[in-house]
Amino acid sequence: MRLAGLSREIEENLNKGSWIRKLFDEGAKLKKEFGNDQVFDFSIGNPVVEPPKAFTRALIEEAEKGNHGYIQNQGLPEAREKVAQFLAGRFAAEFSAERVVMTVGAGGALNVALKSILNPGEEVIILAPYFAEYKLYIENYGGKAVSCPLTARFEIDIEAVRQAITPQTKGLILNTPHNPTGTVLSQKNIDDLGALLKEIEETNGQTIYVLFDEPYSQLIYDEVLANPFQSYHRVILASSFSKDLGIAGERLGYIGLDSSMPDADLLINAFVYCNRTLGFVNAPVMMQRAVARMDDLRIDASAYKERRDVMVDILKEAGFEFEMPKGGFFIFPKSPIEDEVAFCVHAAQNYKLLIVPSSGFGMKGHFRLSFSVPLEQIKQSRDIFIALYKDFL
Repeated sequence: MRLAGLSREIEENLNKGSWIRKLFDEGAKLKKEFGNDQVFDFSIGNPVVEPPKAFTRALIEEAEKGNHGYIQNQGLPEAREKVAQFLAGRFAAEFSAERVVMTVGAGGALNVALKSILNPGEEVIILAPYFAEYKLYIENYGGKAVSCPLTARFEIDIEAVRQAITPQTKGLILNTPHNPTGTVLSQKNIDDLGALLKEIEETNGQTIYVLFDEPYSQLIYDEVLANPFQSYHRVILASSFSKDLGIAGERLGYIGLDSSMPDADLLINAFVYCNRTLGFVNAPVMMQRAVARMDDLRIDASAYKERRDVMVDILKEAGFEFEMPKGGFFIFPKSPIEDEVAFCVHAAQNYKLLIVPSSGFGMKGHFRLSFSVPLEQIKQSRDIFIALYKDFL
């Protein structure tokens, strides 16, 4: 039965739902019924490490001032300057406060960017497996999401991207460290992508933007994060402080353009306009004030690396196959049976273990788990993963 006032598109998407959110809700029900310590919830990437003390002190001091008024839509100049300095140091590229826009998380940044560049019917390539909301973000603005598979080791398949590009292609979303696999793209892989996009621009005169989505940029364990700005000149950086600073619920992100971007000032004007007209108005002001007061935006990722190492050892001992995660919060093992949904349902019903089937990320045969949970919970899950794998031998 349809609700007369609901759009068909929204009704369809609600019926499809999101596996991540379904499991989040299922976890809440199980915890209410059995208690938190009886449910092993590895379904969502919620930071478990406290924010840096410098951030907390700054936030308390700013809150005591009681300054809660509107600010310019682009964001506080001092916050944008702090972000520009941070990006310039990370990428050895030229950034300025004028080419930074503070947004409501990285999701807000992507929506602002997509609204600014997309005409109805234009296409954006998303690399599978992908964060499920990408497709919806693109469709919000009349765009078409074109799924293009990564390689078996979750690297960019350059020839597959070449085949996916059409005259309607306007952008490509690139995510590293990668959600859901935890892989980190190499500099060569991104250089090869940049060479392809330059070739297409020079041959066809076609403008294709790379939307570089990197909310896990500081959670790197074994690699150096690649620099897209040395590979290509049309990179729109979308990031946030949610994972880095452990403030996911506070929704503070940003867009950054370096000096090589053609028509950068025009793009920034569009981003600021869309930040306002999409209803975001401005990113959370108190969070901006706190970030602006921090001496250093770099963080220590060792607590997450420790969790990753323990989780990896448990999965290997149990018998699961996976690519070693080198960044972010996630591991993406192969399902021991073809039907990964049935496997995840079995885990929830029999072990109160919540993991996410890969079909929620545009791919079959795997499942995603987050190791951003208390370390003790990871250790306690050992016997459960071993027993779960044995169920399918």
